[in-house]
Amino acid sequence: MKKTVVLALLALGTGAYAQKSQPSEVQVNTPTPSVYPNEPSICINKAEPNTLIAGANINNHYLSLDNGKTWENKTIESTFGVWGDPVLHSDANGTIYFVHLSRTPGKSKDYSFIDRIVIQTSSDGGKTFENGSFTGLNEPKMQDKPWISTDDYSEKMKGNAYLTWTEFDKINSKKKKHQSRIRFSSSSDQGKTWSEAITISDSVGDAVDDDHTLEGATTAVDTRGNIYCVWAGHNRLYFDKSTDGGKTWGMDRVIFGQQSGWAMDVPHVYRTNGMPFLVIDNSNGEYTGRMYLVWGDDKLGDADVFISYSDDEGDTWSVPKTVHHPLMSQGKSQYMPNMAIDPVTGHVAVVYYDRRNSRNNVFNDVYVSVSKDGGEHFRGYRMNEILSNHIGEDAFSGDYIDVDFYNGKITAIWSGYDGEAKVYNRTLTEEDLENISPIHKVGQLHLFHSKESRLPVIYGVATVPCDVKVTYYRKPWFSKNLKEKSVEEFGISHKPGLDGYGETRIEARQKKHIKVEAVITDKAVKGNKTKTLWIK
Repeated sequence: MKKTVVLALLALGTGAYAQKSQPSEVQVNTPTPSVYPNEPSICINKAEPNTLIAGANINNHYLSLDNGKTWENKTIESTFGVWGDPVLHSDANGTIYFVHLSRTPGKSKDYSFIDRIVIQTSSDGGKTFENGSFTGLNEPKMQDKPWISTDDYSEKMKGNAYLTWTEFDKINSKKKKHQSRIRFSSSSDQGKTWSEAITISDSVGDAVDDDHTLEGATTAVDTRGNIYCVWAGHNRLYFDKSTDGGKTWGMDRVIFGQQSGWAMDVPHVYRTNGMPFLVIDNSNGEYTGRMYLVWGDDKLGDADVFISYSDDEGDTWSVPKTVHHPLMSQGKSQYMPNMAIDPVTGHVAVVYYDRRNSRNNVFNDVYVSVSKDGGEHFRGYRMNEILSNHIGEDAFSGDYIDVDFYNGKITAIWSGYDGEAKVYNRTLTEEDLENISPIHKVGQLHLFHSKESRLPVIYGVATVPCDVKVTYYRKPWFSKNLKEKSVEEFGISHKPGLDGYGETRIEARQKKHIKVEAVITDKAVKGNKTKTLWIK
């Protein structure tokens, strides 16, 4: 039986058609069959802006000296051990911070080896890193999910670095006696030493590592040295402030609800994330002093990326709005946001995964939404020309992606999976964004299967027409060999040159022993024209 699936053309994205096309994204990492790397982080060296430094789980260190055109793959090492959650940051003088979890030798039970936050710094632009220092050791508790900011402006505390993270009494425990809290530590000597960690959250969360756990603490610093902090937990977003370099903090305030909780449910992903990120406009622009908060939620019926701003140090906030056009995202997921602000211009960039072009809300694009008018309006630009997906519902794909923004240049980094774990980067100026090609790279073909129902569901996506054959096998008793039982044929139809792509959904007829073969039929496509997926 032959079935032809003719797909409607998908809506165009917000990036304008252009006469000049910019280079596509670059794969940062060398190919690997591992589920890692993920959770990529990136920074622009503010002293040498052509240099980009990045990291990804578990111990990957990436370096580009040419604005992301080429990348050197390294590893980060420390006697305190390395166990992921990388965060890269450059202060105004070009000191590079590489923050990550520990892997303390001799400890293994219940993640006890993740017992501190490790901070390694580089004085040569991110080429090499010192062995590092640490903060937060509080045995037998676990220290998790750090983020870092620096004071680049104030008279009294310029150069200080600030860390926030989550402390677990015992991670993944459902016992009430095991709790989570937000911790803080500071350094006044470019990360060589750190203050004794203190708890800044007035309430506690559970230790399940889910919506009722306190997670995702990030800070931002204004020109007077005030430190602001946000985090998520209990389906709320909390806000706090310190005016004395982090020695003391005020009372936590709930500033927004978060219907989905920070551990958001998005189809076909093991876990995604709506954790909040905070930045402040310290430029000399029109909106100087404005504080921006971005996070994820599904209060409008599907995953969306929201932003709000405050002009009075967090006392009041604007009505939240999405950074993407709501008409292009109904029923489609936008998720895992991160944010950066250009300290020169005050422009804001928000990066996130976006499925607006996926008919079945399966395959991912990556968008950057930019505002030049204080967060009132955003324009979105698709950063990827190469399609990919997450590894699926049974394996961890990471909790965040990242973006940095400096002097009109935006660099975004994200992860994907198409049988191999990949990290991609695209670095463009704001002028370049206006010239991005709206066309996905021609000749792409991907297969993915989901366990969303009793029987497997197979998804195919292509940027050119292709044929799909599904062969069902049975395994006779007392035989190691499979025997063909039946075959179904499908077609994916697509017109190249449009922003979307062709996509099909096939409900399998049995649980296992299924072979899916897809073949590109366009003779103009060179190279590998087939994909095979086994459901065993």
